[in-house]
Order: sequence, then structure tokens, then C-alpha cells
Amino acid sequence: MNDSPPEQDSKKQTELEKESIHVGKPRPGVAQLSISSEPLGVLRFGVKRALLEELAELEADSEIRCLVLSGSGRAFSVGSDIRDFRQDVGWLLENEYVEAGLNAAIEDSRLPVIAACNGFTLGGGAVLALACDIRMAAESAIFGFPEVKVGAFASGSGTQRLAHLVGRGRALDLLLTGRTIDASEAYSMGLVEYVQPDDELLERALDLAEQIASNASPSVSATKRCVNVGLREGFEAGLAMERQMRVETGTGPDAAEGKAAFIEKRQPRFTE
Repeated sequence: MNDSPPEQDSKKQTELEKESIHVGKPRPGVAQLSISSEPLGVLRFGVKRALLEELAELEADSEIRCLVLSGSGRAFSVGSDIRDFRQDVGWLLENEYVEAGLNAAIEDSRLPVIAACNGFTLGGGAVLALACDIRMAAESAIFGFPEVKVGAFASGSGTQRLAHLVGRGRALDLLLTGRTIDASEAYSMGLVEYVQPDDELLERALDLAEQIASNASPSVSATKRCVNVGLREGFEAGLAMERQMRVETGTGPDAAEGKAAFIEKRQPRFTE
């Protein structure tokens, strides 16, 4: 019999699942989070919590300016483990809170996040990719939201994110049928921004991340924040955020350095 309180059990599970998340810093200013949980990058409860903790640690690292989220082996992630499922209101709400919270944390992060989608990107794994700012797919990648086939649906913000990204009709086509699509179709409907040969996916994602990381971090973060606020809260809210961010970035040292570098015809040396 386990007499540990629920919060202690959750903490132990999170620590255990941290072994399934690998963190690297492969390029200047770039971090990589790799999901290696078995099977197929499954997002057990502890994996989601571990991802949240690792993201928070990277947020606090001032040297990190962009993040690549990747899978391993044959999958980016196939989402939640159906064997974890419980028909218990408390468990259902807590799991929804953690999953939606993880996806919101990625969207709200100061770091631009690039999803490098190799292989199977399904269910909650596909929703995780939707929360990222840019999606790059391997040619062999497979996308889908098959939850309706097992009596569930794409919760954790999946129904909202997919419709915002590809439109209502295309979103409902995927969500209501549960069908899978290849990388080419995903690209044609705007689900991903890039498709790369399988053996070049990670390097191309890191190249893009390094390019983003070379820019002024406050400007990059401000741009991401303004776009997200406008999409969530409307055009006027986005413009109001632009005004706020214009003052914050324009009075900072990176703005002064950018101006000086342009006038002196040299590469800027951003410090923030």
C-alpha cells in the first residue's frame, strides 16, 4: 500500500520521467529538448511535468535564445498513454490542466520554439507541435488526431490550436475523422512551415534556431508576444501590445547597439 500523498507521488513520477527528456545546447544560443520516452515518445503524466520543468529552467538561462523540441527514433510523440487513462473526474481535470498548461507555457515562453517533427506526430504529440511557434517536418512524418477513435478528443487545447492554424473546416476534417496525413499534405494545409529530408531535419531545425538566436533577444520575444496577443485577443489588443513593447525594446541596450552597428557597418553584438 502506498501511503505517500498524491503531490509527493506526482513529484516522484516527474523526477523519474526526467530521464526521458534530454537537454542539449548544440549551437550558440540554442537549446534542444528531445523526447525519448518509450514507446514512441509517449507523453505520460510525468513526461509532461518534466517538460514543463525543463522549459522553466531554459527560460531562466539568459544564454538561451531559441529552443528546438524534437523526438527520437520513429516518432516526435504519439501523445498520451491510453493505459494511464482513468474515468475519474479529478484525474481527468488534473491531466487536462497539466497538458494545456504545458502547451500554454510553450506558446507564452520568451523563447521561440521550433518543433522538429520526425516520424509519428499524433494526438497530444501533434497538439504539442501546434503549441510551438514553427513546425518543421521530416518527409516521412505522419500527423493526426486519432483521439475520437478511442472515445476521446483532442483536448489540452488541440481543438482550438488546430482551428486557429488551418481553419475550421480543415481542422474538423482531421479532428472528426481521426485520419492521418503525410508531411506533404500537412504542408499544403499550413500545419507545418517546412518539410525536410529525414536525414537533414534536425540540422535544418538547428540552423533556423541559430539564425533566430543571432538576433536581438528582446526584439524576438516582443515580436512573438505581439503576434500571440493579437491572435488570441484581437487586432486592437495586438496593437496595444506593440506600443508597449516598442517602448521596452526601443529604450534597451540592444536597440542602441543595433543602431550603432548599422551606422558603423558591422555585425551587432547584442548583450540582452
